[in-house]
Amino acid sequence: MKYIVINIFMLCVCLSSCRQASVFKLEADVHTNEYDSLYIYMIRPDVIFRENDQKLDSALIRNGRFSFECQVNGEPFVVKLALPPKDDHFMYGLPECNCIVETGEIKLDYTSLGVRLEGGMLNQQYDDRLLALNREIKKRNNVLVAERDSVEKSRTLNPEEMSAFNQRIGALYNELKPAHVRFVSDYIGTEVGAFFFFFYPENYYPADTYANLLALVGENYRRKAELKKEKDKEAVEHWRESVELTEIGNVYRDFICRNLAGKEVKLSDYVHPGHVTMVDFWASWCVPCVQELSFLKSLYQTYHGQGLDIVSVSLDTKRSAWEAAVKKHQIPWPQISDLKGWHGTITKDYAISAIPFIIVIDQKGKIAVRNLHDYKLENAIKELLAAKNK
Repeated sequence: MKYIVINIFMLCVCLSSCRQASVFKLEADVHTNEYDSLYIYMIRPDVIFRENDQKLDSALIRNGRFSFECQVNGEPFVVKLALPPKDDHFMYGLPECNCIVETGEIKLDYTSLGVRLEGGMLNQQYDDRLLALNREIKKRNNVLVAERDSVEKSRTLNPEEMSAFNQRIGALYNELKPAHVRFVSDYIGTEVGAFFFFFYPENYYPADTYANLLALVGENYRRKAELKKEKDKEAVEHWRESVELTEIGNVYRDFICRNLAGKEVKLSDYVHPGHVTMVDFWASWCVPCVQELSFLKSLYQTYHGQGLDIVSVSLDTKRSAWEAAVKKHQIPWPQISDLKGWHGTITKDYAISAIPFIIVIDQKGKIAVRNLHDYKLENAIKELLAAKNK
């Protein structure tokens, strides 16, 4: 009985030790109270498809500090620590950073030159071999920038001098490449190695180096990387096709979304034969878009009676923000959106990469104006309306 009790005791000690040994603990110091009361997220990035990143946990920042703790089940993996956006347009000043979830107690220190990691085998390797070098390069970069700024206080640098400074700065960051390749090579068979390998695009590496590392990375990552390459190629082809299909003189492309009442509508519901239709792509968070509204209102007031219609397509993703902006700015014409922002198909089908963006459809349903603004837009509208009246 004595031996049984001892064995049970030893088993409990062993299990307790195993549980303790498989815990990841992170203690972070931000060195400022600026972000107190905000929640910072621990996000597990997908190695290939970053749109599939997963939020694992959140931590409240108190007195310039935060912490995470979790069980380590399986092999180590990289996480990103990031604050949510400040709003739809701005980010907080605390930089995003990576660390590795592994067994051990990790300290994360935010410095003016970048983060510093201490503890854990992989995190210590990551800091010693990459982050420390990055901090040193940032320090030397600051010296170069100060040198350039000092010269510019007395005179403007000519293009050759500016190019020389930029080349010196670029050369600094090129010093990271050999260290990055060595680090990736040592861990290429793991998820950590795969993450850092695919962190940079293919052209970051010499062609033979990329091919050799790709052959060593896990087969599942190779398959996903090939799939991503195919999707990227398809996206580029779709973009080129959209540019051609929405050139001036082509019939406009119809699409489906919803109005403010939530009813499904089409762009064609607002395009009437014999009318000139302006389609304004905007968003509540877009400052230039909001600034342009007063001019568009003036156009609408002046030319609506002559046959000008306007419909706004919002790139908002939050209905409440969209509705509030329309109400605040008292926009009198129809409003529609799919509330998918840049992730929807509308901007892709019209090859739109920035807003505000405006197209004007003529009386026959053809695109007559593509992304004109201010007086050029007004002149084009006047010409179209004048042609109607002839």
